[in-house]
Amino acid sequence: MELSDFILVTKLDNVVLTDRSDGTDKNSSLDRTLCITGHHLILSSRQAVSQELLLLHRNIDVIEKKSNNQNPGGSIILKCKDFHIYQLDINSTEDLNNVTLSLEKLACLDQPLQYPFFYSPQPVNNSTVQVEDGWTAFAPVSEWSRLLATHADEWRICYLNRDYKVCNSYPSAVIVPRHIEDKIIVLAAKFRDGGRFPVLCYRHDGGSILMRSSQPLSGATGKRCKEDERLLNAVLGPGRRGYIVDTRSASQAQAAKNRGGGTEMDAAYPQWRKVHKAVPRSTDLAESFCKLIEACSDTKCSTSQWLSRLEGSGWLSAIQAALNAACVAAQCLHQEAAAVLVHGGAGRDCTLAVTSLTQAILNPDCRTVRGLQALVEREWLQAGHAFFSRTRHGPYHPPNSQSPAHAPTFLLFLDCLYQLHRQFQFSFEYTTDLLIELYKHAYCSSYGTFLGDSEAERIQLRLSERTASLWSHINQPDVLEKWLNPLYEPNPGVIWPSVAPISIELWMELYLLHTNAAPWKGSLSCAMHIKRKHSAIRKISGQLQSQIRKGIEEIHTNPDSSYGTANAEEHLRLAQMNLEPQST
Repeated sequence: MELSDFILVTKLDNVVLTDRSDGTDKNSSLDRTLCITGHHLILSSRQAVSQELLLLHRNIDVIEKKSNNQNPGGSIILKCKDFHIYQLDINSTEDLNNVTLSLEKLACLDQPLQYPFFYSPQPVNNSTVQVEDGWTAFAPVSEWSRLLATHADEWRICYLNRDYKVCNSYPSAVIVPRHIEDKIIVLAAKFRDGGRFPVLCYRHDGGSILMRSSQPLSGATGKRCKEDERLLNAVLGPGRRGYIVDTRSASQAQAAKNRGGGTEMDAAYPQWRKVHKAVPRSTDLAESFCKLIEACSDTKCSTSQWLSRLEGSGWLSAIQAALNAACVAAQCLHQEAAAVLVHGGAGRDCTLAVTSLTQAILNPDCRTVRGLQALVEREWLQAGHAFFSRTRHGPYHPPNSQSPAHAPTFLLFLDCLYQLHRQFQFSFEYTTDLLIELYKHAYCSSYGTFLGDSEAERIQLRLSERTASLWSHINQPDVLEKWLNPLYEPNPGVIWPSVAPISIELWMELYLLHTNAAPWKGSLSCAMHIKRKHSAIRKISGQLQSQIRKGIEEIHTNPDSSYGTANAEEHLRLAQMNLEPQST
């Protein structure tokens, strides 16, 4: 079926657009011309060309139609994944119905019909610099080259899953202990939910390692798998212990046994100590996200009511829980030099959030722009986070416990990064605006990076051939410049965030961006101006000290006191002249 088959009306005049994102009526005085294309809703006006609205259909979360009781026509309410709410007033009932039906079909297109397959980006500012291929920039072989070069006796790249039959959500290449044969891995995969056997995701300085997997299929009878036990014990040295960080509560893990899942038996893994650090499940996160945006969109309630609703959403508590689990894993790796395995249920959501945050805490490379991209590739895209399914709906779509496909797990990770950035602003090469950009592209994008639920799906869709990579766009020099943090000072150490409730703050730049309560955007440029002035003062101070030293040397090297004093005074006078004009 062609996209044109979904479009019942292509152009419509005299449509009134109202932006109701913050509870007020914006731009409602102008009539617009509405155009519906295969991927965009366009609302333009001759009176205000600069206010043209170009809306990707994928960005539409919920469509509500309201017919007029007495007059023909009515309104269409579009609630978007970027938190904007638009109202379209149409004075014809037939047109109202046709526009609604068209948008409902176009907002739920299958993956092969998504806009990235039809988008052909051009270099920014007609640059002649060759654009990097983001599809190959973070290949496993290159990302793990340093590890394999220095620790080839411990680890190897395993291509057992090249046809995605061992685990359809894992990449074709994973890092496993060198002395574990492929046949052992195949049997261990059968014991893990979805075939997600333990794999390496990070090696910390000192040799401690971070692994992830899905839950074991021990079930109510407590089944064992010697191959899985052997695989896990292979990463432990003689007499060393490891930690299993389960992202479920003890009761949740126990309940999973009745459904065939569960957690590792203590008797079967005596060298591993289990720690339960619960992070909200997908359905709970979706419900919390919905309540959060409802509170942020309500401008009529009092401050105390708003704060109560914010706390009642549970979103800040979810951030605290994820950061707490990551800090526990980081402490085990850094302070105890122990091996850590992280898993929950399927291991494709909260598990990835915890392993990613652990690396951001420990590894300074992950706090750079390129390191962030590599982290998202390695721990989310290649690790099998179901991006397309999880972002099919946004905060306005009511969560359904019977169909928990959509969940803001990736947003939870980005929000936790925001908290780290806020507490350690000088330690990150990028600004939080880049995190907002990643959120927007994860939910609706012109690029194919976040399409697909796994590497296997991306290969099947031939995304690298048929779509452009977001990383190729971001890494263009003219584009990259706007994401760089002017206050960045490389910090080679570990950053230990505070996870106390008082330290977790609402990400206003994202959740309140569409309202009048959004914070001042000029704070970063103001801070940069202060930093430049501070650097200039330090430079001038250094010049003054140099002039004083020269004066003192003249006095010491010339016995004629009048000559030495005169030269010293001259040096001091020159230093004063250099200082005054530059410091004003």
